[in-house]
Order: sequence, then C-alpha cells, then structure tokens
Amino acid sequence: MNLRGKLTLVAIVGILISPLNGQTGDWRSELASLFLRQADWSEMISFLEPQFASLDSLDKPTAALVLAFAFEKNKDRTNAYTWLARFFEEHQGEGAFFDFLPRGAQNEIWAYWRQWQARYPRVSDLSFLIPAQTSPSLSPPERFVLAIQMTNAAFFKLISEGETIKAGELQRGLNTLSLESSSLIRQSGLHAFLLDLKVDDLIIRREITIDVNLSSELVLSSPAASEVSRSYRVSLLLGEKLLAQSQSTIRLTPPVQLTLPPADGRYSPYGPVHPSGRDPNTIGVSILNLPLVLAQLIKDYKAKKDEKERVPAPETKKEIQVVYLNQTQKGLEKMTADLRLEFKGYQAMVFSASSP
Repeated sequence: MNLRGKLTLVAIVGILISPLNGQTGDWRSELASLFLRQADWSEMISFLEPQFASLDSLDKPTAALVLAFAFEKNKDRTNAYTWLARFFEEHQGEGAFFDFLPRGAQNEIWAYWRQWQARYPRVSDLSFLIPAQTSPSLSPPERFVLAIQMTNAAFFKLISEGETIKAGELQRGLNTLSLESSSLIRQSGLHAFLLDLKVDDLIIRREITIDVNLSSELVLSSPAASEVSRSYRVSLLLGEKLLAQSQSTIRLTPPVQLTLPPADGRYSPYGPVHPSGRDPNTIGVSILNLPLVLAQLIKDYKAKKDEKERVPAPETKKEIQVVYLNQTQKGLEKMTADLRLEFKGYQAMVFSASSP
C-alpha cells in the first residue's frame, strides 16, 4: 500500500472513531468546557444528569454536588435538594473534587458545599439506647429510648400512622427520643415511623421501622378455680298478675391466685459460703493491723478522688431484647420482646405552608 492509501485509511479510521470518543470521552473535560464558555445551567444539567448512572462510583459524589449546584443556579430548588440529599445521604457529604473546573467555578461550588456541610440535617446513626436491665423486670418497660446522632442541628417531627407523635429540635451530636412501649409490644409485627428533619426550607424525610417479635413462657401457673356464676330474675307484676319475667345468668371471672413458696426468714447475703471461703461470722481485721488498714483506705480514697472520672459513652444497638413478667389468667408468664430497628430511605422536600 502506497503512502496515499495509508493516509486515506488513517483518515477513515479517525472518522469512524471520533463519534465513539465523543460518547466515551472524559466527562470532566466536557463539563469544564461548558463552564469555560459559560453555558446555560440547563445545558450543563442536560449533559451531566443523563450519564450520572454510568459514572464510576468515585466520580458520583462530584457529579451529584455539581448537579445540586446547577439546579440551584437554575432556580429549581426541588431537584437541587434531591441531588443535595443524594450527595449527603449516599456519599456522606464527602469525596467531591473540582480541581478540573475553572477557578471561579471551583470557588462557587466549594462555598455551596461548605454552606450545606454546616447545615444539612444528616443522621449519622440511629439505634436503641440499651436499657440497664440485667434480669427480668416485674412489668413491661414504659418506653424505649432511641439514640440519634446528628451532624447538625435540625427541627424534627416524628410521625406514626399520619399523626405527629413527637416534635421539637435535635441538637448536633447525641440526642435521645423516647417511644411509648404500649403500642410497640402489644403484639408481634412491624411498626413504621417517619422522621422529618427541617433546616430552613429543606425537609429530609427518613423512614424508621421497628420489627417486634414477642414470645412467652409460663413460669408459674394459677391453680384451677371453680366457676362462679350469679343468676338474676326480673318479674313484672300488675297486682298479683305476672305480666313478664326474664332470667339471666352471669359467669364471674375468679381472681387469679398464685401460690408462692414461703420465705424461710433467714438473711444470707453471701449464701452458705463467703466469697473468700471463710466463715462470714469470723471475718474481721486484727486490731494490730488496723492503722495499716486505715492508712490504705485513706490512700485509696484520695487516689480515687483525684482521678478524673470519665463518663462512658452510652451503649447502643440496632437489636435489643427485653424480658419482663406478665400476669395473666393462666398465671405468671415470662415475656421476651425482640426488637430490631432499621433506618432506611430518604426523601428531600421543599417546605411550604401546605407541607404535611
């Protein structure tokens, strides 16, 4: 093949490949060129939004924030908040880089990012606060406490079955929110709540579900009781003439009777054997060693007083188990409630006077 033929072949290949390069080229370069020639925001959105799904996972935080910024500039706050929520909820508000954009565009987007970093109402964690219960309680718990970690302060509204059951303000950091237990542990099932978080005119709605599984075990049965009934008769008389008569029998529920083992009247805090293995009645301190013992006690007291007490972080879990006793006609039952919490989904909305 002569030189002219080779050049012709190269030209044909270049023509065939050029459209493909346009489709799979570097989106950063094309986006930067749109910023350089100050294209309309709608043009930038039309370029970037359709190809978002095909972007690499490392590029999606940047693209999501650029789209939020572009929609905001295009005066479309609904879509701006949708992409802003995607950036903060799916990418934790991190991983965006704009060094490929013109300096002016970088500064504007960085300012937009910093503004929402200090305000976006993101829940970094939501779990049950572990109750301080080591043995079965004599009654069901009055409430369950949720521990909510907030990155920024926000007003909140907790909704159940369309009704607002809690409202107020959550501060940055750890917050607690209590739920009445009566509706949760009445029976096994899934309970759903909506948590609305509001900052300015931005509302982020999250879904909370609590899956409850109840089981019971009869630990002390009631003795069988004879059935008690009462009969009543009503007669309508005119003089000595019986006009009408009615009779009714009512079965009365006998009171629950439990037979508990009698107490032996003895107080034995250590049981039959002291932890040291010695007779608890002969344990003591020699009077000769008393000064040394007192000196050691004073030393330990001062050391403990000087030591700065650290408040341990509260223990939280997504799944908890609560055990309590419940009195029924059958007798005394041990109830076990297993609760599993899930925090999922998000929806961004623009607040208005007609917002639900």
